[in-house]
Amino acid sequence: MKIGELADQIGIAASTIRYYEQVGLIDPPERIGGQRRFPKSAVQALRFIQLAQAGGFTIAEIKTILDGYPNTTLGEQWHKLAERKKLEIGRKIRELQRVDSVLDALLTCECTTINECVERASVEL
Repeated sequence: MKIGELADQIGIAASTIRYYEQVGLIDPPERIGGQRRFPKSAVQALRFIQLAQAGGFTIAEIKTILDGYPNTTLGEQWHKLAERKKLEIGRKIRELQRVDSVLDALLTCECTTINECVERASVEL
């Protein structure tokens, strides 16, 4: 299937598929008459990438999963990175909760000086 057909089927831009080729997430397809001709398996490969991205994995992390796959089960690869990703997400959640708390304080701010504002906001951190 041509790159445009594949892109439409998955719902991504053809340039994204080319990028995934460039960084090694998917194998370069066979070329027929100068055009890329992707096998049907490319659909599953791209859906896997979408699933990993929905889980918050970066391109580098997805590449790590794929590179390690032939030597270990896919589940083992997912588990290792998912545990680390859960810790990272937990830290980000706590950080965002702090930011939300500061913004709440600022939304109720009726301070008349910078010092008063800093003191009040610092107490709520």
